[in-house]
Amino acid sequence: MIYLFLAVIGAYCDVPALLQDGTLAIWLLVIICIIVLIHAALLMGVAKLLKQDPDVVAVASQANIGGSSSALALARSLGRPDLQLPAILVGTLGNGLGTYLGFAVAEWLR
Repeated sequence: MIYLFLAVIGAYCDVPALLQDGTLAIWLLVIICIIVLIHAALLMGVAKLLKQDPDVVAVASQANIGGSSSALALARSLGRPDLQLPAILVGTLGNGLGTYLGFAVAEWLR
């Protein structure tokens, strides 16, 4: 079911519609790609410095960026069944905390 979910999400990625929205959409896409690349480089660099398992760091990073479903897919693709449950839990915790904190900040700014 997770793979079906990811396939449906990927099917709705409409690059021509993004290009039709003008330069703002393109700049947003470029900025997001740069942020994710910097995130990955820093995370893997620090993980290598601290001698951490790169699979664990990659799954934790994916749970941070993409949520529990994509972190689960990454853990499965890496062949690490021991990371599947933590991927789901960390991704779900991040979604819950992020939602709560997002509403709290929105209310504070209002």
